[in-house]
Amino acid sequence: MSFQQFLHERGIVERPGSGSRPLVIAHRGYSAVVPENSLAAVDAARALGVDLIEVDTSTSADGVPVILHDPDLDRTTNRKGPVVNLTAEELSFVDAGSWMGPGFYGVRIPTLSAVMRDIQHQGGELLLELKGEWSSGAVARISELVVETGIADRMVVQSFNLETLETCRDMLPMVARFLLRMVPKPEDIEIARDLGAVAINPSYKGFSMRKSVVTEIMDNDFGVFVWTADEMNEWKELLGAEVDGIITNHPGRLQGYLAGRFDPLE
Repeated sequence: MSFQQFLHERGIVERPGSGSRPLVIAHRGYSAVVPENSLAAVDAARALGVDLIEVDTSTSADGVPVILHDPDLDRTTNRKGPVVNLTAEELSFVDAGSWMGPGFYGVRIPTLSAVMRDIQHQGGELLLELKGEWSSGAVARISELVVETGIADRMVVQSFNLETLETCRDMLPMVARFLLRMVPKPEDIEIARDLGAVAINPSYKGFSMRKSVVTEIMDNDFGVFVWTADEMNEWKELLGAEVDGIITNHPGRLQGYLAGRFDPLE
């Protein structure tokens, strides 16, 4: 699948960065206003009508894919220690909301199954980051969920880990793939081709350091979605570079900014 095919499958005729509005991707859901990677964050992002809702997944002690960014529980829950030390059932009782404020007490860590079924029934498009290296058995669990929910055409997987993307290429061919990079390099183009990826996504810092490489990536017909850009001056710079999408913690603010740039006055 090429990047253009990826866009056409989603009803996008013109490449977003070519003088038109870039795609808006909600980082960890609408994480600026509700606890990241929660079902509430997914729902809040969907209410904005964003183009993609990004979440992170790793596995529990019993191999169940769960939605959490960090390898440990310390930052965003009322528990401490590695995620892999607890089963999915044990993780389901962890409070993953009150760290952000008492109004979010009782927000739970969702399973990947719960998020995918939420997308299936409520709508939206999922950008799923696979944290670390995933075995063929772990990717097979995702494949089973894709078949059960039927959202292959409304889902993308991305990872920094090349072995994980290779496994996704071989075991999850029906789902598009993005290659994540901190700082992009020219050799990423050939790596992405081998992986069958349709986009190469650098950090904002990496984009700023290697703008010529980003241009080369786009010239080779790969998409570019830059993460995580939260400031207006960053958005302006990314628009000038005509990137295809912006991954942000503030999708509501970004949509307002883009409306001011692209929506004509009545």
